[in-house]
Formats: sequence, structure tokens, C-alpha cells
Amino acid sequence: MIPTYNRVHCIGRALASVQEQGISGLEVIIGDDASTDATVKAAKALMPNATVVCLPVNQGASAARNVGLKVARGDLIAFLDSDDEWIPGKLEKQIKFLRDNTEISLCASGHLLKCKDGSRVEFPGSNPPDWRRELHEAQSFHGASTPLIRREVLEKVGFLDEKLRVLEDWDWMLRIAKESRIHVLPEMLTVIHENNPSDPHHTLASTDYFLAKHREEFLHYGSAHAGRVISQHYENAARNLFRHGRTEEGCAMLWKSVTSSPLRNPASLAAFPLAGFDFAFRSKLLTSVLVKRNRLPLRKA
Repeated sequence: MIPTYNRVHCIGRALASVQEQGISGLEVIIGDDASTDATVKAAKALMPNATVVCLPVNQGASAARNVGLKVARGDLIAFLDSDDEWIPGKLEKQIKFLRDNTEISLCASGHLLKCKDGSRVEFPGSNPPDWRRELHEAQSFHGASTPLIRREVLEKVGFLDEKLRVLEDWDWMLRIAKESRIHVLPEMLTVIHENNPSDPHHTLASTDYFLAKHREEFLHYGSAHAGRVISQHYENAARNLFRHGRTEEGCAMLWKSVTSSPLRNPASLAAFPLAGFDFAFRSKLLTSVLVKRNRLPLRKA
């Protein structure tokens, strides 16, 4: 299942990686979110047998995934964003794992992040004691391009929430983790290509909705845990806003983060004077610091 919107420049790479899986009879479904470029034409030319379902108006990634899921017929469903790619053999390894481990409903994998500056960051797969809790604070496997899930999961938790234009795959993974067992293979079988920061308007609306929707779920592990989780998500949203130069809104979101859990990340308080410096001197010091903090060192092979 490949959701897409205006990806004529890269959808060929994604489709090529699907073909390189070497699995006969693979059902490929492309959910197009009302692209205005030649994405659909390019996809049909590259993979004539793919099923392409087009939305009449742009509605977001959730709607693009859902329109494809509604026509999917297979017992196993895999996801791939149209700007990412799979490593050869990915699906074969996941299919074998699910065949051998019938108690597992979702099999994901590690991934490699290719950054815009040419650097690469490795994220080998691992399995915490409690995926339900782990997914509160960290999207520990890339929920949009690594999972292979059994159809029964879709039937149990339903479709993606189309009210979310950001965090939609994270929301879905949280819902799945409450109902099903998850396993992540250690191999980095997916390549994620760094994209632009999410639209700030969607970030603001989706963050508040996401936190309200899952507040009771976070409280399942206690009020202190819930406070840390909420603080982390507000900080993530603040980073996005700062990157878009929306300093005032970013500071407001960061203050929500601090007040939700004051001791979770005291270093975040440094953002306030940096934001003031940027505002006064029209610099981008804060953005520079945030990018460096988010960039993990590359692990040596």
C-alpha cells in the first residue's frame, strides 16, 4: 500500500524497490491524494498492473492510505511511503517471520535514515518489554514504511484517523499496540528519506487532537508517565514550529511542554533565550541547534 501526493520525482524509486522484492502475485495499491503533477501517470507507466485509487480532493496521508486499504484483498498488508524504499528481501523475511510466529500480528524492521545533507543514520530494530508503553513517547520503528501486518489487525482496530494530518501513523500504531503483539526485526530493511518539516498548521491541530485522544491511554501507566509523554509531544511540535520560523507559537508550545513535566528535559529551557536572540537579530541560531540535537551519530558497521 503506497500513499502518494505530488511525488513524480521519487515514486519510481519506491516502485522499483517493490519490484526488487521478487515476490510473484504481489498486489500493489497506490492511494493518490489528488496529486496535481504527473505522479499517477508516472506510476501507471512504471507499474501498469498496480491498482491506482485517486481521491477527488487532497485530504492527507490517512485518507490516501485508507482509500487503498479499502480495496486491498491480501491477508498481509505492507506499507511504503512514496518517497521511501525497501531493501531487497524485506518482505520475504517479514512473511517468513509471521508464518513462523502466528502469535505476532505486526512485523516491522529497523531502518536507515538518509538525510538531506547526505548523511545517514542507522536505526537497527529492537524490541522493548512493552511496545504499548514504548510507543507513547517514541516512534521506535517507522510506522509508515516498515510494518507488515495481518489483515485481522485492520479488522480489529479500524482504519487510520482522517482527522489527523500529522501523527496519523503514530496514532494507528498506538491503537494496534493496545490490541496486538508487535515484533521488530533487527535488520535495517527500509530506507527512509528525510522530508520537509510538517505543515505548522497541521502540526498544531494534530498535536492537540492526538494528545486529547490518547490521554487516558497515557494515564494507564500513571500521571507522571502521562506528563512526560505529553511534554515530549509538545516539545516535538515546538521544534517543528521553530524550524518554520514561527517563534512565538513555538515558545508557547514549548512552555506547554515544560509545564506538563518540568523535570523531563530542563535543557529545553535554553530555547527561550535563543528564540529571543533570533527574534532580535533575525538569526537562525535556534534552528541550527535543534537540527544538531536531532541528528544522531552514524553507527559504524
